[in-house]
Amino acid sequence: MELSAALRRLIVGKLAEDLRGGRTVSDLRFDRVYPFSIRKHSRTHWTPVEVAVRAAQLLAPSEETRVLDVGSGCGKFCAVAALSGPGRFIGIEQRPYLSAAAERAAEELGANRASFVPGNVTDLDWSLFDAFYLFNPFYENMSKSIRIDETPSFGQGKFIRYVECARAKLRLARIGTRVATYHGFGGELPLGYRRLRKEPMGTDFLELWAKRG
Repeated sequence: MELSAALRRLIVGKLAEDLRGGRTVSDLRFDRVYPFSIRKHSRTHWTPVEVAVRAAQLLAPSEETRVLDVGSGCGKFCAVAALSGPGRFIGIEQRPYLSAAAERAAEELGANRASFVPGNVTDLDWSLFDAFYLFNPFYENMSKSIRIDETPSFGQGKFIRYVECARAKLRLARIGTRVATYHGFGGELPLGYRRLRKEPMGTDFLELWAKRG
């Protein structure tokens, strides 16, 4: 059953208000922002609300902090993070239709500090960012059973290249750069990163790392 436009505005507005107010929002409730074709992938691919809220607290201590979500999918992490804490959250996603869905959801929620870039993360200049969020973004290359669709090409070689690309870009990041991983990211962070936190959350651990001198 489709909601009327007026009722949907009220429901989405209350959802955003609750996140801004620090109130608990369930994944079932938040995911209804998206059409079924997208929200059906939530359990496997989209960051749980509680994880996004906590990661935002750890990564974005000020409104000037720029956080990159590597493989942002439908934009759930960026939208929740932007509504629940300070900082600017930018997602990059190789599937244009997911980036478009992310933009629509953020606009509807009033998540003005969330924005999205369609493209490949290997082509992006990571020096533009102060912090990074990675929810095992390259693992689709290793497991056919979890693939959202067959839009991009996949393979073990791609997985290895993406992980090494992320490591190389993080190696060049500024001192003080923070990285949060959920379910890891497929490899080990470069030398110089120290783990500050490892918190059980959702179906795995949320880990926070910082680059030291």
